Amino acid sequence: MPTDIRHSRSPAMTLKKVASADDLMTASDAGRILGVSVDTVRLLARGGSLPFTSTISGVRLFRRADVETLARTREHAKSSTRLKRAR
Repeated sequence: MPTDIRHSRSPAMTLKKVASADDLMTASDAGRILGVSVDTVRLLARGGSLPFTSTISGVRLFRRADVETLARTREHAKSSTRLKRAR
């Protein structure tokens, strides 16, 4: 099913894209995967740490791959911090 989306890096550009329901998720879904609140997901998106697309109505959608990559990066950073403290 075609979905009109705007990319966060070029908000004026609207693209027609076929997106799988499994590929895109809401801020709430992203927060569950990341273990953070919806507000934190919004802050991560605003800060550029989590890329997003917006529907024409303004709903932010996040790609599962981007969310999972950020989750791994955050977990790696936590692990590194724990190792440094243990030394």
